[in-house]
Amino acid sequence: MTVGITGANGFIGNHLIRSALAKHHRPAVFLQSGSSTGPIDDVLGSCDVFWGDLLEPDSLDPFLRRSSVVFHLAGFNRYWSRDPRTFHRVNIEGALNIAKGCSRNGIERLVHVSSCITLGASDRPVARNEQSEFNLHGIRFLYGETKRAGEFEVQNWARKSGLFTVIVNPTSAIGERDHGPTPIGKPISDICKGLWPVYVAGGACFIDVRDVIDGLWLALENGKTTERYCLAGDNLTNREFMTLVAALAGAAEPRLQVPRLMLDALARGAEWISDRLTHREPMLTRGMTALVGRYLYFDGAKARRELGFAPGPSAAGIERCVRWFQAQHRGARTWS
Repeated sequence: MTVGITGANGFIGNHLIRSALAKHHRPAVFLQSGSSTGPIDDVLGSCDVFWGDLLEPDSLDPFLRRSSVVFHLAGFNRYWSRDPRTFHRVNIEGALNIAKGCSRNGIERLVHVSSCITLGASDRPVARNEQSEFNLHGIRFLYGETKRAGEFEVQNWARKSGLFTVIVNPTSAIGERDHGPTPIGKPISDICKGLWPVYVAGGACFIDVRDVIDGLWLALENGKTTERYCLAGDNLTNREFMTLVAALAGAAEPRLQVPRLMLDALARGAEWISDRLTHREPMLTRGMTALVGRYLYFDGAKARRELGFAPGPSAAGIERCVRWFQAQHRGARTWS
């Protein structure tokens, strides 16, 4: 079996490529032309590397011909883009191009890695699951909208073509090697610097990235075609999460809750400046503030039941993440 991985230089992809090597696979990795390989330079020599563009189907074929199964992780995970059409192109058109390319090249199984955000959010601390409807339309959160639409397109293609496709929805993955950093890793990095003395209402579901990787392999082996599986960890309020991070980092516990109205005003100003002046990603967006006070709590019973998924406590991944960021901040700028 030859394992193909798109987005291998991203956070989860970085861990998956190392896991594949530990399982004695020689992965085929597809990387976006012009993207950085820094986080995975130490392992690229053990892989077959292909460069191209998700939006150019012909560039996918050499990679897919080298693969027998594919994990599709590549996506556009941002709250803002100078060109909003990028969300649609990468998360919908790109995902469908991968699915069609898998059919065209005889791929045995496709694992489409989506996000828990496609299961929506709750106004109360109630866990959602794979049957929950997406309810985040119209809040200027194009990542969530396009990831859900991409799932629909991939599912529909799988049903039409017969391509064996499993969809996984990881919750907020945390661990070392978060070079981006991810939207979850950024506040951890800031807390480690002592720059985050506040918290916001609501909560989320956190999971060790190593458990996510285990879940991806289980989805490949045990998943049912066209089914979705939520890889859920621990449901924590934002204050509980940030207090845990602060304790691990030896930083002051966040005690001040920021009102959503204040955040809304700041987000509007930040977006206006980014859209019209700097053209750089704003520190705060209206999509972010629309989630304040809501709960991204999830139930992973289906994955445990059908895949045999058994995640451990998220605290292990949080601690490794804190230690890794602390090392980076001290100047130990290693890619390990």
